[in-house]
Amino acid sequence: MTTAPVPVAPLPVARAQVENKLRDGVITALSLAMTAFHLLAASPLWLAPNLLLRAVHILFAVVIIFLLHPVGRGIFGRLINSALVALAIGTLGYAALYHSSIAVRPPWTLEASTLELFVAMGAIFVVLEATRRSLGMAIVWLCLIFIVYAFVGPELRFVSWLRPLAHGGVSINEFVDQMYFSFEGLFGTALGVSAEYIFLFVMFGAVLQVAGGGDFFITITRAMTGQSRGGPAKIAVVASGLMGMMSGSAVANVATTGSLTIPMMLKLGYPRRFAGAVEAIASTGGQLTPPIMGAAAFLMAGILGISYLEVAAAAIIPAALFYVALLLAVHLASIKLNLQPLDRAEAGSTRAVLLGGWTFLIPVVILVVLMLQGYSAGFSAFFGVIAAFVTPYLRPSTFVGWRQQVAGIRLGVEGAVVVAAACASAGIIVGIVQISGLGFKFSALVTSFSGGSLDIALLLAMIASFIFGMGMPTTAAYIVQATLVAPALVKLGADPLAAHMFVFYYAVLGQITPPLAVAAYAAAPIAGETATRVGWTAFLIGLPIYIIPFMFVSNTVLLTPELSVDLLYTLLRSVVAVAALSAVVVGWLFGARLTWATRVVLVLAAVMMIHPDVLSTLAGGLVLAGIYGFQRHQSRQISRVHSS
Repeated sequence: MTTAPVPVAPLPVARAQVENKLRDGVITALSLAMTAFHLLAASPLWLAPNLLLRAVHILFAVVIIFLLHPVGRGIFGRLINSALVALAIGTLGYAALYHSSIAVRPPWTLEASTLELFVAMGAIFVVLEATRRSLGMAIVWLCLIFIVYAFVGPELRFVSWLRPLAHGGVSINEFVDQMYFSFEGLFGTALGVSAEYIFLFVMFGAVLQVAGGGDFFITITRAMTGQSRGGPAKIAVVASGLMGMMSGSAVANVATTGSLTIPMMLKLGYPRRFAGAVEAIASTGGQLTPPIMGAAAFLMAGILGISYLEVAAAAIIPAALFYVALLLAVHLASIKLNLQPLDRAEAGSTRAVLLGGWTFLIPVVILVVLMLQGYSAGFSAFFGVIAAFVTPYLRPSTFVGWRQQVAGIRLGVEGAVVVAAACASAGIIVGIVQISGLGFKFSALVTSFSGGSLDIALLLAMIASFIFGMGMPTTAAYIVQATLVAPALVKLGADPLAAHMFVFYYAVLGQITPPLAVAAYAAAPIAGETATRVGWTAFLIGLPIYIIPFMFVSNTVLLTPELSVDLLYTLLRSVVAVAALSAVVVGWLFGARLTWATRVVLVLAAVMMIHPDVLSTLAGGLVLAGIYGFQRHQSRQISRVHSS
């Protein structure tokens, strides 16, 4: 009796499998090391020097990205990747090794040596290459354009339409000093915020998600909203807002919650493009929702020199208006399309879900309470992460093994290194803007084009935000706009926090704005619809949301959630305006369709309600009251016809 030979993989395939397994193990080991380093730096045990923390942070990030996204195949590809890893260790490790002397180096006074030139240029190269591999070419092209601008700026005076952007020139020595040997380039505020805060918050969300927190938030949302009209779509809205606290990425949010909520909506008869659009908008809003907002919110706190808690507090009402607009649109669309809620058995019991997973709330409560007590975001996140690691072991039903914990760490690191690369690349742009004086020149151009009008400047800023944010991650888009656009708005009289919140808001909305609506691209295949249709549907449904930034710039009381008569009055006006615009985009109000003429009048009335002038608000309110009464009358007539 003969035994069949055991099949053996071909040698090249077997070698590739071994290499992939080895690389995967190295990535996991580096992820654990990076997490341990950041937890130690955030703990009360060690006060890490700023430059050391930032240099080690970006070094870990670049090396991990090179391993996650290797280029080329065969021995040539391995040589390239090995050389780039070595270059990253040498150039970024140099800053970590000599951090104390670099930190006290006087700017622009020392002639850079050949070694320093090589180190600085090499560091810029590996950071841009890591950014290209993880985020694509959009931000890399923008960085290259700014680098070219730094050196050819003096020549722009010979081009008439570019003359306002000309500057006195930047020498190679000044460029190297700004980019590498200062806190205004690669190792600037953006990278500092990434190292001190963003890494820990991303890790917090990832560990909580892998432990089962994501499933808990989706299940509790389904139990709370599933039996209401338009329940599945409302589940998508609320669950995606909660999940945004953990993922921080619209695309990741769509992939996580959309795989559950979109099929649920389709099953109950929602149009495919509507289901995909609702999920895309809701997932995008997660970055705007306190207590844990998108990475750009931490950057805003760093740029403005305020605590993250102040930013999160300012975002409460705008985030609430965002979800009011979306929930109203979903509710009206569900009535218009006569879509039914989930049955009781499918929705589940809120009490049962809470009893089964209440421990997942402990890390969130610890994090929020510590921030409310005045502790820094990094210190609070440190204990939040520790709690996220520990709480699954409090009950047998939520117990997770060490492999799941490692998977959570790996997931968090893979998300955080992308943000680190974006922040370091954006630091190049910020450094060039500062050394060339482009920020002042851009502010002058905006002032000139707007004729000194803040309202016109806001419109220009919105357009600029969409252009700068096209195809770019929210973090990078915000940094560019915070450097160029926000100062122009402040110069024209906008409150600094309102101006930065304005550009942050539109940097986030870039995720659902055609033609490159990346959140819609993520939702489209799940919905079985084209990305173009999902993107434009998301844009149309979300139109009321696009007006919210104008509300809080002209009514800054919306950013100061301290109870007052002025706040209540302004909030009432804002909610009514948002409700009117939601009815406009759906074309339905009080059981009757809206004619196009009525929609136009509703839009005008909503705009009047937004304006802080009392007479404008009164006139808008009277028009809205008349339309609501007319729609009620139409609805009653339709009901009589159907009943007779």
